[in-house]
Amino acid sequence: MSFKFYAVSTGPSGPDFITLGAVRAVSRARAVFYPVTGSGGGESHIAFDCVREAVDLSGKKCVPVRFSMTRDGKRTELEYEGLSRMVASELAFGDVAFVSIGDVSVYSTAARISSLVASLGFECVFVPGVASFSAAACACTMDLASAGREIRIVPGDASFESGALQSFIADADAKVIMKSPRHLSEIVALVVSSGLSSRAALVQKAGGEGQRIFSGDELSRLPSPLEDSYMSVLLIKSL
Repeated sequence: MSFKFYAVSTGPSGPDFITLGAVRAVSRARAVFYPVTGSGGGESHIAFDCVREAVDLSGKKCVPVRFSMTRDGKRTELEYEGLSRMVASELAFGDVAFVSIGDVSVYSTAARISSLVASLGFECVFVPGVASFSAAACACTMDLASAGREIRIVPGDASFESGALQSFIADADAKVIMKSPRHLSEIVALVVSSGLSSRAALVQKAGGEGQRIFSGDELSRLPSPLEDSYMSVLLIKSL
């Protein structure tokens, strides 16, 4: 029998976003891998917390995974390759799930791990979930894009550092600015100075405990640096 690797989306935060498909995939898995950030009392494992409230994990092998969060691409790739080999060793005994916040098809470590596991000859399955920007737009009841308008998903830090962000936000289409842990304050300031505050909202920890929403003139009064920048999505509504 050939066992499968499941890249499982848990949604942005909290068990309310777990889909029936995610519950089924984790339930059938023998081993569950999950990312951990921080250390000591500051450890965070959001995806795992979501899953264990929705699925009985007793009897399963639950494996925490730490990544260095370095900007060194070679080091990151070596870490991913090491993890893929660990996953492959577990696939000799049963199905394996890797749980990840948001949707695994968008800016997800789980997707990269899946491609490496597939290259080792195993079948991989993506289990879809609620993307963070969808939850963020719903949290502030924003009709993100009107008919005929595009929605552009922008990696905030990368676009800011390259100087491309100003041109990205200039047109009338909708924008989703994610992945901004280093430059979120500067990006919010750029949106404000570009006169886009009336169409913009910053959502932190969308749908979960501690959710915060800032919009309109509130964006110009935010402290710098901003807390929870990793779990933040900046939305700009289309005209």
